[in-house]
Amino acid sequence: MDRVIKDASEDEPAFAAPWEATAFAIKAHLTATGAIDAADFAAALGEELRKDHGPADEGTAYFVAFLAALERVAAPLASEHALVDERRAWREAAARTPHGEPIVLQEAASADAAGGQAPS
Repeated sequence: MDRVIKDASEDEPAFAAPWEATAFAIKAHLTATGAIDAADFAAALGEELRKDHGPADEGTAYFVAFLAALERVAAPLASEHALVDERRAWREAAARTPHGEPIVLQEAASADAAGGQAPS
């Protein structure tokens, strides 16, 4: 398959979806602050790219692998219980969000209602 490399001057977004940009920004922040090692991430990404992450177009498949690698490398930063809870909260938020609307976690919605402070 031939890959077409687009000219950077083309007026197209760098990411196909906001979640891709968010994943990239999180990885950039975690490597810049030393929370994760860039070489470890690169190795994990290479491994993930060699896996089959299911049907997806080429760009989405890359970011699915990117996110899987990021989760693997960042896993020591949070407990497995916290990760399970966070994934559940995002799935529930996505399920109750109308298509095309931003996904908002309940904690964030509660914080907005409480004047910007999350409940304790």
